[in-house]
Amino acid sequence: MKNSLKTIIFALLLGSFMTTTNIVKANDHDSVTNEVILVRGAEASFANFMTKNAKKLVKTNDWNVFTEVVTLYNVSPSKFMTLSADKKEAFVIAVKNIEVKLNKVRGSEAKIWKQKVTKTASVIKVLWNYQSSVESKDIEQTFAPEAIEMLGL
Repeated sequence: MKNSLKTIIFALLLGSFMTTTNIVKANDHDSVTNEVILVRGAEASFANFMTKNAKKLVKTNDWNVFTEVVTLYNVSPSKFMTLSADKKEAFVIAVKNIEVKLNKVRGSEAKIWKQKVTKTASVIKVLWNYQSSVESKDIEQTFAPEAIEMLGL
């Protein structure tokens, strides 16, 4: 009786441990595939992937610009929105170079990372375009009262 009770307890503990292990593995895999863009935390996983699969690219200025902009996007939105036009242009070029490299890397994980890079870059570009359109409207509004005064209206 004691042996069968110990066997049942051992089997339950072993089964519980195996289930927990599989859940952790599934969650790790899901975190790579479910996130749409490179959010905080995923950027570290992407950097690890690139370090293993694109050693030369990781040593370039393109990689530094890309990681800097994505990190600012995740950590400090105010600094992200005030980046210079040169830095924004360098980011767009860096994204193109990273996408080219990811196209050359084999495997489904590389394709997933490429999609995330592309979507992240798209979101960032939309934010920058929105900012520039808002700024241009602010400029128009600041000149409009002066023009009205000059016309005597």
